[in-house]
Amino acid sequence: MSNHPLERRVFSISGSFAKGNPYPDYAWFREHDPISFGEPDWPQGKPAVSLFRFRDVHDVLRHPQAGVEGWKLSAEVRDPNEPAPEPTPYGSVARNFMLFNDPPNHTRLRRIANMAFTPRQVAKLRPEVESIADYLIADMQDASAPVDLVRDYCYPLPVLVIGKILGVPEVDLPKFRYWASVLAAAIDFEFEELSDLNNNRDAATMELYQYLSDLMKARRANPQDDLISQMVQAETDEGRMSHEELVATAILLLFAGHETTTNLIGNGTFVMMRHRDQWQTLVDQPELAPTAVEELLRYESPVQLTTRVAMDDIELSGETIPRGSQMMIFLGSANRDPAVFDDPERLDITREVKRTMAFGMGIHFCLGSPLARLEGEVAFAKLVQAAPGLELVNDEPKWRPGAVLHGLRELPVTMG
Repeated sequence: MSNHPLERRVFSISGSFAKGNPYPDYAWFREHDPISFGEPDWPQGKPAVSLFRFRDVHDVLRHPQAGVEGWKLSAEVRDPNEPAPEPTPYGSVARNFMLFNDPPNHTRLRRIANMAFTPRQVAKLRPEVESIADYLIADMQDASAPVDLVRDYCYPLPVLVIGKILGVPEVDLPKFRYWASVLAAAIDFEFEELSDLNNNRDAATMELYQYLSDLMKARRANPQDDLISQMVQAETDEGRMSHEELVATAILLLFAGHETTTNLIGNGTFVMMRHRDQWQTLVDQPELAPTAVEELLRYESPVQLTTRVAMDDIELSGETIPRGSQMMIFLGSANRDPAVFDDPERLDITREVKRTMAFGMGIHFCLGSPLARLEGEVAFAKLVQAAPGLELVNDEPKWRPGAVLHGLRELPVTMG
């Protein structure tokens, strides 16, 4: 355990996210303070603990006492004479996200949502994903001026796919750009420039909740071949999911089903533009796309950070993390740990990456990982084939400042 305060160094990581480069800070912590104990924090006033090494990240994500329901512990220390705070509209919905539930609720919610995300079901989507990618690329090639790859390709591809899976009419999908940006701010750290989005999250949550409630009502009356119809049927026939849980799960899938994949495609294209030999390798060998996806997930992880609460004391690499500690788990740091990856600061899309922390680990392992991999594979293969001469307009684009969701605000390119 560190014997000196490191909060100033921890805070420096926050600033490095806005510059898109937290990796030097990660390296410092892995070497000097890999299990970093900070100031007392929610939920029980125990030290906040940050984890940076691959082995610690891996082990804690699989630990049965590393949970997400910290509210149970915070209730233990609340003054019994003070009433429990009323949840906000966003909080009322988010508490039903499987992301914020431990078993047995997590198990029940995930089982139903998993129906559409098995590798077999995802494989059936390949022709649809390829068709969407071709359509978007054709539109970009028709543009005479530079295009914003995030706006015109990285974002619409996964949102059109997840919309089709769930059964959201394509005409309504533009609404989700705003709603998704608000929810992204709600689950990420509250940076000053995102304050307006955080203030608007309750209104956006209520709008999205009402929209999906209406859509589910329509699917009860007229079922379609989509996931929302399947979920509604499971609710009716099996009683396994309340209406509130059903809507919350649909909101989570809509958000999570495109936000991280947008970042995978944008981040991956940008770093290959920065490492032109890697882009050329993929141009020459587009069949390397699946391998490239794994390396790009490792090298520039779309999700850099996740959190857990120690529901009991946890022993980790000779340290004791006290019950009630909030744990900051740096996935992006684990993915550049030299103890696991040879020369981890080097991008190599031919690298055989056997395992990363890009999709997490344990019971909360990303439900949509097969879909994200397929979308990334198709997106990169189609792009290098259609635009081998793709060029950056700006070598220093703006990154979103969040510490959880790591991606570009925009990526201006010429199609070549």
